[in-house]
Order: sequence, then C-alpha cells, then structure tokens
Amino acid sequence: MPKIVNHDERRMDVVRAIVKVLGKSGLEGATVRNIAREGGFSSGVIAHYFANKDDMVRFAFEFVADRVFHRIDNRLKQATGVDRVRVILEEHIPIRKQDEEIAVSLAFWEMALHDREFRVLFQDKYRRWRDYLRLELRQLLPDLTPDKLDRRVDLAVAMADGLIVTFSLDSLSCRQIDCHAIFDDMLSILGLDVYCSPSKTGHIKLQELESQSRLN
Repeated sequence: MPKIVNHDERRMDVVRAIVKVLGKSGLEGATVRNIAREGGFSSGVIAHYFANKDDMVRFAFEFVADRVFHRIDNRLKQATGVDRVRVILEEHIPIRKQDEEIAVSLAFWEMALHDREFRVLFQDKYRRWRDYLRLELRQLLPDLTPDKLDRRVDLAVAMADGLIVTFSLDSLSCRQIDCHAIFDDMLSILGLDVYCSPSKTGHIKLQELESQSRLN
C-alpha cells in the first residue's frame, strides 16, 4: 500500500529547514542543496513545493511572522499593563532565543527592498504588529492625540528594528548587555515608566527628550 503523504506537514518540514539554513548561512547559503541536507530530504522535494528561492524566503518569513504573533498572543493572555507592551517588543526582537528568526527577517528585508510583492507582504505583517502596539499604547496613554499616538508607535518600531540590526551585527557584545534593562529603557522612552524612578535608574522619558529638543 503506498505511503500517504501529508503535504501540508511536508511543506512545513521544508520551511523549517529553510529557516534553519537562513539562520546558519544567511540568504547566500540558502541553496537547494543546503536546505535538502538540513532537512534530510531530496532536492526534488523542495522543487515540488517551492518554485524558486524567492518563494522559499517568502514562506519562511510568513512562517516566522506567524510564530512570533502566536507567541505574542499566548503571552498576552497572562500579561497586564505595561508588561503587554514589553511582550510585543520582546517577541519582535528575540535576542536571547530564536536567532534564526532575525536572520529570516534580515533576508526578507533585503529582498523587500527590490521586490514590490515582498514589500507588500512586509507592510502587511508590520501593519499587524503596529496594530498590537497601537492598541496597548492607547490603553496606557489615553491622553495622547491620534497623531502623537502614531508617532509613539513609529518610535517603538524604529527602536525595535534598530535593536534587531545591532544584535545581528554585534551579537557577541550585545550578549553581555542586560536585555531586561534595555527593554525598560525602551518603555521609559515611550512614556511608560511606571515602575521605577528615572532618577534612580537613568531612564529618560520621551517628554524629557522632547523638552530638550525644544531647548536646543
């Protein structure tokens, strides 16, 4: 009796292998041969599910993005207050785990720079992530006008993406940094420093930065 193949599971096996190879060797190393070796299957299996490298990277990015949102949703079930924003930021910047996710994101960013279809997918996933941030910031900072709320979301995204690049290019030095303190500072800059005094921790609030900017 012929073996019944679950094609959805098989495709996901290939995607997981793609993610691992991107994490180890980057976009240049994401060859059919390397992916087949990583997953323990033939090159023909990859060709059956994916037309080309663009197709593979797109599926890998969607897989990683869905995995991130799944973790966010699970953690938000237990989180309250400012910790909800911390969860959304931490899972976007998996600096202590899932380093392969950062590699996939960077590979996708590179391709999105030159391909409109990739850019649309990128914007769609980021729009969803921004919506998570906007919802929580609106709850925590109800006095912000819509424009200021959007700027606060933009700031959160800029800081998070900046950390992704920094941790990717200087991971050895960054591993020695107190990651929890970094996220504390990010929350403080967003105006969410509710647990500790800036004078004791060195945190700088967004309002202070805006005040300094006006003085200059």
